[in-house]
Amino acid sequence: MKTIATLEEALEKIKQLKTAYYFRRGSEHVSIPDSVGRELSEDIVADSMSPAFDIAAMDGFAVHSEDDYPLKISGSVYAGDQRAEIKRGEAMAIATGAILPEGADAVLKLEDAEVKRDLLYGKALMKWENVFRKGSDYSEGERIFEKNHRIMPQSAALLYSLGIEKVPVYKKIRAGIISTGTEIFNGMIKNTSLVLIQGFMKEMGCESTFIGAVPDDYDKTKKMLLQACEKYDVVFTTGGVSVGERDFVADIIAQAGELLFHRVAIRPGKPLAVGIVNDSPVFALPGKPTGAFTALEMVVRSYFTEIPRAMRRSVINEDVALPENGFEYILFVKISHNTANAVGREMKLFDGEYNTAIISASPRSSVVDGYLVTDRDIRKGEQVNVFLFN
Repeated sequence: MKTIATLEEALEKIKQLKTAYYFRRGSEHVSIPDSVGRELSEDIVADSMSPAFDIAAMDGFAVHSEDDYPLKISGSVYAGDQRAEIKRGEAMAIATGAILPEGADAVLKLEDAEVKRDLLYGKALMKWENVFRKGSDYSEGERIFEKNHRIMPQSAALLYSLGIEKVPVYKKIRAGIISTGTEIFNGMIKNTSLVLIQGFMKEMGCESTFIGAVPDDYDKTKKMLLQACEKYDVVFTTGGVSVGERDFVADIIAQAGELLFHRVAIRPGKPLAVGIVNDSPVFALPGKPTGAFTALEMVVRSYFTEIPRAMRRSVINEDVALPENGFEYILFVKISHNTANAVGREMKLFDGEYNTAIISASPRSSVVDGYLVTDRDIRKGEQVNVFLFN
């Protein structure tokens, strides 16, 4: 195994891990509001068609497209009215959403119409122009959603229109969280990364449980990890994944299961280990809070969602020099007047050369609008791609 994985290699390993493990959960039926953010555990097939009738897509006049103007206006029809009827040479005022009268096959938009007394004048129309055709949204027997589809608010609305009351979804992923480090076990420092992972799991629509903290002890760490991997769908650990004398976690994963990779060529976030223990994925995050956050964002997030971050072009407000080649550097920025401002520089955590060791230790440095990724020095005034958190 290579000593350090590229970001591309790490993401490919995560993709393979997801294929094997992500959808192994059981399923349950939940209400439509509770289904948002969950994935469907089976296909959804329509048992009817929509719309059930031809519907006016615009306010205007229902006409027969082959009739010549002027047309005699014979009445009006609104949404919710029973279906009306027109004869050749007639037109009927119609509101958006109303059922197209029998005998009509087009709608003349109100702004294209001219009415003189009870006669209608307008432009020539194509057949079915401005008409929402019967069955054009979906037809009976049509597969509307495929299994594994992540339900969005608009998906929920369509599920409701299909007449579905309980939605078949996968059960929520249950994540166990272990914090390593004598300093956390003794309460000497705040367990910031725990709160980070809990928030991340909530954002991903998953459940999380804090299993506990463990001191820098190989046997105690191994015991807690093995027990967690028997109970939870995925397990997170924080700390103990660098190359120090008391960094045991990657070795424990390799000895007790399979280590997929250890360390990724990103900064912050480099000391990340991912593996499988007792048939459960393990994500061993760096101990420093922003390092842990970066590893979650850049690598681990792809296990839980394939939805990309929104991106915008901005101008960088300063020179940024990279300390070493061969890494993807994540620079956290705030956006102001289309300018990307490096928060770490504002906080005086670095000056000129990007100091990722200090950035990694600062929880505040990642509370930003977004980030950019670069493998080269950046010059003030350059256009950069910023990936946005909101």
